Amino acid sequence: MSSLAMSGVSTGINWDVLISHTMASYSKPLYRLQDRKNLWESKEAATEEIERRLIQMQDLANDLRNASALRRAVASSSDTSVVQATATDGAGEGTFQIEVNQLATAEREIHAGVASTETWTHGTAVAAAGDEYISADDITDNAGENYQFVFQFGTETQVTVDLSGYDASGITLNQLVGEINSAAGYTAASAVEVNGQYKLRIQAQNNGEGKDLAITDDNSIATLDNTDDFTQTSAGEVGADSLVGAGNFIYTYDGVTRTIVTTASTTLGELRDLINNDGANPGITATVLKYEVDADHVYHLVLTGNNTGEDYDITIDAGTTLTGFGPGANWTEQVAQNAQVRIDGYPAGLWIERDSNSISDLIPNVMLNLISVGTGLDGATITLSRDTGDLKNDLSNLAAIYNGIVDLLGDYAGYNEDTGLAGIFQGDALVTNIQSQIRNPFISTVAGFVDAMDKFTLATHIGLEIGKDGHIELDETVLNDALEEDYYAVLSLIGAIGTGGSDNSFIQFNNADASTTAGVYEVEIDYDAAGAITAARIRTSGEETWRDASVAGSIITGVSGNPEQYIELQGIWDSSRSGTTYTESGEVRVQQGFAGDIYDRLDEMLDAVDGTITIKKEQIDSAVESIDKQIDVQEKRLEQKEERLRKKFARLEATLARLDSQSGAFEALISSLETNKSNK
Repeated sequence: MSSLAMSGVSTGINWDVLISHTMASYSKPLYRLQDRKNLWESKEAATEEIERRLIQMQDLANDLRNASALRRAVASSSDTSVVQATATDGAGEGTFQIEVNQLATAEREIHAGVASTETWTHGTAVAAAGDEYISADDITDNAGENYQFVFQFGTETQVTVDLSGYDASGITLNQLVGEINSAAGYTAASAVEVNGQYKLRIQAQNNGEGKDLAITDDNSIATLDNTDDFTQTSAGEVGADSLVGAGNFIYTYDGVTRTIVTTASTTLGELRDLINNDGANPGITATVLKYEVDADHVYHLVLTGNNTGEDYDITIDAGTTLTGFGPGANWTEQVAQNAQVRIDGYPAGLWIERDSNSISDLIPNVMLNLISVGTGLDGATITLSRDTGDLKNDLSNLAAIYNGIVDLLGDYAGYNEDTGLAGIFQGDALVTNIQSQIRNPFISTVAGFVDAMDKFTLATHIGLEIGKDGHIELDETVLNDALEEDYYAVLSLIGAIGTGGSDNSFIQFNNADASTTAGVYEVEIDYDAAGAITAARIRTSGEETWRDASVAGSIITGVSGNPEQYIELQGIWDSSRSGTTYTESGEVRVQQGFAGDIYDRLDEMLDAVDGTITIKKEQIDSAVESIDKQIDVQEKRLEQKEERLRKKFARLEATLARLDSQSGAFEALISSLETNKSNK
């Protein structure tokens, strides 16, 4: 607006007041724009508040979406002057008599043990095992015609790898591994991932010490002609690198039998991981324990049941074909040895030695702190009691956050009878979309759960009920009853992730990825007469069209980009059908707890690129930006209008002043004429 002040000196008229009133009339479109901008800015603030509440709900859902982390216990000691104990997430229930000098857990099977395998890892790394590992230049730079890699572990047979066929083109890591293994006659080489890249690893044929690596310098190419090119990975001291070989390891726990398939290159640590990462693991935790019985029995696979009581036995199945891991003398119950402790009187007459008094590998997810010596009756009883307090608090908080969002959305989308004003989001699809997305996980059957196989399939089954007012209330009586009936089923309903099962024992569910769409899938596997899988198909239950699955030996994997992506199944050949081709069919299910469902839905809404909230904020920003442009136009128009008014009234003031001056002159003239006339 113009800063030119106007006041009628000659006329006495206050032009500023007149201009102000006139401009107020002209400014009504501007005022309407400013009101619209204020409304959009209110929507912006409201959207940010909704976003904040949704992020709060997502954070809590994230804490609840992993069932294994929900399993909690509190530890107590009968004598804290002897042993103190602290339980972490995942600890189970049980009572343990601790003597300072040994530890034992409820129901454990400990393998007789293996020795380590000598391994060495080359220093050169590539992004992928199929990339070039040794270039043609590196090969041709070798003096003479000896394009070879010659090595020997201890007294084992010397291995000579002929690489002359690659002197013109280089060799990839996978090709080098194949050439080494072919020349060695056993799995001597592998491509291992180290910090996201792949390196060559070579290992001795047999376990135990005394297998030092020797490389023949004169007959090996430059990049493989010295042990300095390698780093010693294991010198008979790292049990996780011990080879266990190829076969089926079969065990039964809580009435469920699982088959773990190993290969010639599977190590003890990998066997442990295969058991622990098995998506249908019935409740077994595998660890590797070091206790030297003799040079050939140092590292032991330990199977620990997650539940206590005599009804939860671990049985090594007689059908186990993994050499040395079958039932009987290969296994001992309660044979766990650690530094200077004994649990429940085991092992009689022996003590497990450790350098530290802080021991975390004896009771799963429990840290024992040894305070003083206490044997026999002077020991301490460690009690792990189920702790559901945090779980109840988290579920109560989830309900409270949900109810807060429902009330907030109701205010934004409703009508206030007291004020007579509608909510700023009344009729907006944003509100109805959010309400639907956060409500569905609480009222729908949880994905991958079926009445015929699962104790609980709905959130209401564990006490989360939606009332007539749209609020969720946690009925602790219902929750307590559910926890008492089946504690692990409650945790699974809340936080199952990557777990599942199959209705056909010849189609075994192994794993699923967090990105695998939860639900029920139909599977078909084609076998030839020799028992080899020739093809496999999968589709969502109820679909008409089958999708091909990836097949590698007995492993079947869902193809990336499909709902079943990264699901891993294992086909078990029915040997009774030997000599015939046939198709095995069944249903597998992938489970996701309702907390994971909530998290995924919120993650989609909050996506920084195309989430519902992001799109709404962009829409608001665009509207505000458009209004700001219109306001700029209006303000410039009004400035020009005011400027014209001021100039117009200035001219009018000048005209009136001139007329006023002329009027005075005329009056003086007339007065003079009248005076002259009277004098005559």
